[in-house]
Amino acid sequence: MIKTRRDIEFQKSLAEQEAIEAREIAEEEEPMEQEEPSEEVSGGALRRLLTKGEMHMSRREFEEAANCFLAVIDSDESHLDALNHMGLLSLKIEDFPSAELYFSKLVNLKKDPVYFSNLGAALYSQSRLLEAAEAYENAIALDDRRANRLQSLAQVYHELGDGEKALKYFEAAAARKSKDNDLKIILAEYYRQMGRAEEALAALEKVLESDPYNDVVKKMVKEVKGGM
Repeated sequence: MIKTRRDIEFQKSLAEQEAIEAREIAEEEEPMEQEEPSEEVSGGALRRLLTKGEMHMSRREFEEAANCFLAVIDSDESHLDALNHMGLLSLKIEDFPSAELYFSKLVNLKKDPVYFSNLGAALYSQSRLLEAAEAYENAIALDDRRANRLQSLAQVYHELGDGEKALKYFEAAAARKSKDNDLKIILAEYYRQMGRAEEALAALEKVLESDPYNDVVKKMVKEVKGGM
């Protein structure tokens, strides 16, 4: 199945959301007081370089940001933050092989669900769907609470033509994103294809509860009822 620009942007945006969520969790879990490592051990210069790179990244000055992050990696090739930033930067500029390289190194350094998920996005964008599915499966095995992660895997299985697995993960994602009408419509379509008309109708009616003037969904409801 040929991927569209929308499909690739979908996976990239989920990767970015994963990174944001991970940052928020880290901030929430950060202890009230932390002992500052010494300059010699922590590499305060590296921290300053990283901060400068983050500033350039926020301004979409990608070349300048990359120079900062790569300087950190040159000094510490296992620096998780710098590797992660380079992976995300590579996704943004659509250098997917480089993104794969950075996230592959990260998952070898630390079994983190965000790293596995972003590796999945890099592989997906290169049409390596089986490998992408494996990466997302690894992410979900570590943390299955993230709806975006589940939706990413569902999309991959959909493109692989595995309707059963796609439906499984779309259902799991929808259970965690109860207000996402687009997901409900996807579910309804899957249910229709599998002859599960009652479940398709239930999903569509939930959409109409919050979007009663959706003519497309109303048409789908009529079609489902007509086939029952």
